[in-house]
Amino acid sequence: MHKNTEQEWQFSAPGLDAARAWLAARPRDRDDRRLAVQPTLELTDTYFDSPDWMIFRAGFALRMRSERTGADGVQTEVTLKSLSKPQNGLARRTELSQRVHGADMNAVIASNNGIGERIRELIGERPLKPLFRANTRRERQRLLEAGSDIPLAEVDLDETYIEAPSGASTELKRVEVECLNATPAALEPFVAQLRDAAQLEPVEMSKFSAGLLAAGLDPPRPPERASLEISAAQPFAETQFALLRRYFAVMLEKEPLVRAGSPVALHEMRVAARHLDVLLRLFSGYGPRWAMGSRGTLRTLIRALGSVRDCDVQLEYLHASSATIKESDRASIEPLRERITKQRDEARARLLRTLDSTRTRSWIAHWLDQLRLGTDSTARARAATTAVVARRLIRESADKLRKHADRIKDDSSADDFHEVRILAKRLRYTIDAFSSLYGSAAREYVVALARLQQLLGEHHDSTVRAKRFAELVTTGRRVPAATTFLVGRLVERDQGQIRKCQRKFSKAYRRTTRRRWRELLASLRAQERGS
Repeated sequence: MHKNTEQEWQFSAPGLDAARAWLAARPRDRDDRRLAVQPTLELTDTYFDSPDWMIFRAGFALRMRSERTGADGVQTEVTLKSLSKPQNGLARRTELSQRVHGADMNAVIASNNGIGERIRELIGERPLKPLFRANTRRERQRLLEAGSDIPLAEVDLDETYIEAPSGASTELKRVEVECLNATPAALEPFVAQLRDAAQLEPVEMSKFSAGLLAAGLDPPRPPERASLEISAAQPFAETQFALLRRYFAVMLEKEPLVRAGSPVALHEMRVAARHLDVLLRLFSGYGPRWAMGSRGTLRTLIRALGSVRDCDVQLEYLHASSATIKESDRASIEPLRERITKQRDEARARLLRTLDSTRTRSWIAHWLDQLRLGTDSTARARAATTAVVARRLIRESADKLRKHADRIKDDSSADDFHEVRILAKRLRYTIDAFSSLYGSAAREYVVALARLQQLLGEHHDSTVRAKRFAELVTTGRRVPAATTFLVGRLVERDQGQIRKCQRKFSKAYRRTTRRRWRELLASLRAQERGS
């Protein structure tokens, strides 16, 4: 499998004769670069995706290309191409490509490595279906470096006929200039001359987008967040469904990017899943019944996401640490980085298996059905207003935090600090759920709570990292002595960070117990009276 970043200008044209004429008559430029005609290609591109658009939602298009060059026969290539909008005609896209035998996409995704494995990571057990086909006649010329055969760019004149399974079709005429061994800046004068001479305009949509339009296909968009707003006076049963929809939608929205390997999306999906878990804990006694019974499946997913996230955090720490040590010592980090990377790969494989499991897919399908219906609330949830329940839930969460935080001393155990961190996070998620009701009082309090949570998070990360790094160098295959010595220094640094966090705890905690809490409490009461 080959990975590269494609950089090319894409222009639409009323016809290709003007571009042909300019290229044929073009004299050598001041750098004495010349054009060399290449064999014309006949290309047949078939685009695929899963029924739920998992590849598109991950930011890619999947294409199988059959390329005919006359006597050379037919070659087939499968490509995952990232989707990004061109800027003034110049598009930059990441491509993962691999030559394959035959034109059976099912055989490709059944392979155990290469592009097939990558596609399978995105779609799991979902089937693929063809979206549309694009047939292109491509006339090619290459711009060569002066005095050599090194290609700087390829100029393609494309006549494309797009046909959808429904029978709908459209035609495109495009001129593309792809950078090969030159930067876009070095080619800009050439591109500008071609554009002016042939009256070209930057494309408004890619061939993929044009194909979707021709086929009448409209991939799903994220749900409108405005429809998820809550009010103080509405029955809590309605608020339940609004909140569950909010965080469930975020979780589903992030899944394709998680499958594509995004650490940021993984963190965001995990946060949304943990929000859901906290809500289900809070809603005990209010229902809905179908949601309460699914916490086990949700927590299994949270653990799988957390295993990958822990490795990501440790790799980020190693990357940051490498900038703070002497260059001569940086090689000592590599054995540690390799072991954590291997653990991350294993954790990611487990995560994909969890996402693809029958249990997880059935849970998601069941929730989608139930959230669409918006029924099955308890009588208790229908009878209470949102403001009344929100005040009670926030007060209960705050009381639990205060009970444990008040006991914390400088010499408290790591487990004690971690318990306070968990309770602070639950309180923050609870307030987040209802924050639109309480305005600036909620925002200010959440900021103070986030600072406390961050401090406790640093304490926990340092504690876990010190233990894990020590285990990595004392178990399994022996690492170089220099790595063991470096780990000792990193563990010592973490011990210092732990002591620093312990000293700062009291001040950070006080910010959540005084003025900000009184103002939030007043807002809670005001909303309850108004409801």
